[in-house]
Amino acid sequence: MTYDSDVIVIGSGAGGATFAYACAEAGKSVLLLERGKRYPTLIPPASPASQEQAVLIDKAPYDDRAVEVNGTSKGLYAGGVFGGGTSLYGGALLRPSLDDFSPGKRYGDRLPRELWEWPIGYEALESHYTRAERLMGVGGDCADDFGPLGKPVAGYINRPLPLHPLNEKLIAANRSIGLHPFRLPLAIDPRSCLRCGACAGYVCPTGARRSAGHLVDTAQANGWPLKVLTGVDVERISFGAGGRADGVHVVERATGRRSMYRARYFALAAGAIHSPLLLLRSGDNHPLIGRNYMTHLSPIVAGVFKQKTGAENAFVKQVGFSDFYFGTKTIADKLGLVQSLPVPGPLLAAKAAPRGFPRWLINFLRRRMLPLAGIIEDLPDPENRVTAGPKGEPRVTHRFGEYDLERGRMLGKFMYRILKAAGAAFCLPTHFASDEHVAHQCGTLRFGRDPSNAVLDQDCRSFAHPNVFAVDGSFFPTSLGVGPALTIMANALRIAQRVAIEA
Repeated sequence: MTYDSDVIVIGSGAGGATFAYACAEAGKSVLLLERGKRYPTLIPPASPASQEQAVLIDKAPYDDRAVEVNGTSKGLYAGGVFGGGTSLYGGALLRPSLDDFSPGKRYGDRLPRELWEWPIGYEALESHYTRAERLMGVGGDCADDFGPLGKPVAGYINRPLPLHPLNEKLIAANRSIGLHPFRLPLAIDPRSCLRCGACAGYVCPTGARRSAGHLVDTAQANGWPLKVLTGVDVERISFGAGGRADGVHVVERATGRRSMYRARYFALAAGAIHSPLLLLRSGDNHPLIGRNYMTHLSPIVAGVFKQKTGAENAFVKQVGFSDFYFGTKTIADKLGLVQSLPVPGPLLAAKAAPRGFPRWLINFLRRRMLPLAGIIEDLPDPENRVTAGPKGEPRVTHRFGEYDLERGRMLGKFMYRILKAAGAAFCLPTHFASDEHVAHQCGTLRFGRDPSNAVLDQDCRSFAHPNVFAVDGSFFPTSLGVGPALTIMANALRIAQRVAIEA
């Protein structure tokens, strides 16, 4: 058989781009297929109002495919451009806790072992975390107390961004009451960062916030054997003898022209919604494909201060708290991470506000606001799943369990205390991010040791298809307690080592 490349990678997000980079670095020819295109950046940025309308309301850089969520068609805040979600994320790249890989001790009989068990531990990823942090230019301060979260033994390659005055106040006030705020490790180059408020959710106008797409650019600049096709949809994978994939069927979105590409190995990296969907459309009938869809529960509390804070037009996503990560002395339940959020723009704030809420009051609050978000490790549930509709379209069924919601409400109370300690006059009521927000999607192609309770083996190789791997967040058995991007990247580097030896 004639091959177009050694490896075909479907998707250019955290997993796909990192995996493609590592395979090309090892000398393997790689064809990277991406549905989206490069999103144009503007220096200086467009006016804040027009930029917010285009990006966060019209969702121009987000995936334009409608997804049926619990019976309602929606446009999701999922990366739809080259670089995937890492072109739009807030840049925070955190290591989870060593204990996150053995969650059974936290959840007891709430979860059967076959749902929570990870076939590898933190130590299998530790060196790959370090490499991913260095590839992404992560800046942080290892002198900070990260609590149970992991941090690099040799420190970060860059220093963190200077703190916004409001965050200086947040840190000092909460350290004085015995908490341990730390500076978020961020993949942001302080030399070219504009420190603007339009960061998380936007494509970075200067490239200071590093995306996985930058790794692809670096590989090509180095002359490594990596080819990229953007603006193409992968319709299905064809399988031959022994279940081996022998090609992908692709359509150019602009022209409708169809092609087939062949390779020795294939890597799924289209995200936890579209990677399982592709297997389903390709005829794979493993009963666990699409099951256990997870996306962190995120309680949000906004503190409102008496004086203007200057945070509405500045970069303020800088601070994390892990004090409640595994509960407290009186609460045995794992609660999760707390981190600061950017102040929402006027249009997004109006969208989230109750109907008829005065625009002048929204702007008054924004100028005095600091939001905090929690990250709750939602428990896997086989009934939360991705399925294919009659024409192969995505359908998502997902509801947070009462235990998840209960922990979200508890963590919301602690966020209220954090903000009050920093001087907030009052806090807006706790609410949860809408089901349009799927930045932390994972779990739909879980890996494990046994094909009776996992789709992938411990090297993220399909049990049914020996030359197909999954390198996005779909391999997670549980959602961990931090954003998944760094773990996805680290695992992609781990799997690339395996594939590079075989290919």
